[in-house]
Amino acid sequence: MAQTNANLIWKIAELLRGPYQPNQYGDVILPFTILRRLDCILEPTKDQVLAEHKKIASTKVDPDVLLKAKFKLPFYNTSRWTFASLIGDPEGVADNLVDYIEHFSPNVRRSTRSPTWPSPTGCT
Repeated sequence: MAQTNANLIWKIAELLRGPYQPNQYGDVILPFTILRRLDCILEPTKDQVLAEHKKIASTKVDPDVLLKAKFKLPFYNTSRWTFASLIGDPEGVADNLVDYIEHFSPNVRRSTRSPTWPSPTGCT
């Protein structure tokens, strides 16, 4: 088990090697771990949230209030992207990740604007 975890960590490190220096890995892994966790929480209702958001888009209903209340979660995401679908477009992953983050509810977006969150290109 420990060897499997070590191999996984090294594979991730190899993927990060290009845009990030080794001392930046932790700055990248924690935010992505949090984003992945949020994605997992939203996964069961993702299609319903997108449908509801589309339905109210042309109304004066505040999506922040409605979506949080209807789906009983303190946050939501209205991007068509999920972590699983992001990897399906390797050429556009940076732009698609930005789109994914920008479509979170305002409370999550405020958190991702922290200087401790890396940009998708690795530049701070």
